Amino acid sequence: MNQSVSKVDSFTLKVVAIIGMTANHFGNVFGTYLPLSARAILIGLGGLTFPIMAYQLTVGYQHTRDVKKYAFRLGVFALISLLPFIWVLGNSLNVLFTLLLGLIIIWADDILQGSDAKRFVFYMILAGAIALTYWCDWGIIGVPMILLYHRGMDKNWQAVLPIVLVWLWGLSALAELIVGGVFALYWKYYLPTFLYCFVGATFTIPLLKSYNGQQGRSMKYFFYVYYPLHIVLLGLAKGLIFGAW
Repeated sequence: MNQSVSKVDSFTLKVVAIIGMTANHFGNVFGTYLPLSARAILIGLGGLTFPIMAYQLTVGYQHTRDVKKYAFRLGVFALISLLPFIWVLGNSLNVLFTLLLGLIIIWADDILQGSDAKRFVFYMILAGAIALTYWCDWGIIGVPMILLYHRGMDKNWQAVLPIVLVWLWGLSALAELIVGGVFALYWKYYLPTFLYCFVGATFTIPLLKSYNGQQGRSMKYFFYVYYPLHIVLLGLAKGLIFGAW
């Protein structure tokens, strides 16, 4: 395979994540006005986003000079995005809160090494963070995925194991339909979830395996600004076009 094709840098990964996020949010905001096929494809693309964001968080953590400033920046933009996210996308905390908790966990994992007492404290903090993400975008699998990416740095299975959690999440949703005996009636509503978990998220595996460790073009603050801005614009567009405020 051509070297320029087989290797991608952080800038490329972030662009892919932003495209997937925008498509996913568009599909969710305008889903009731779109045919199923279009909604499924848009939401399916969204499966690319969080795994890349989670992985890049661990890369950023490895290279940051000040973890506290990194956490502060995430926290500030999580709060800025709080009301837009709730207004447009649902009554939960946005993904920046998930990433912030993930950052705290991988930092704690590094500093609470050594004694059994320190590891006990770490696992208590981890359990608390996972519990908190019940109310966050990406739910309780978000922080474990970030931790798996962090612990798997430079290991062959690093890009794969976190996605197993996404597959299990998708399978659990499918199992609910089957056990409930309503799969025949509601399978079409599961299709976006299927593409999200088993196509979009799965495609991050070769992407992350192709990561060359280079930053590429810098977009340090672009994502932070784009995240709340595009949510507000989607909400305004829906209101202006369909009168659905």
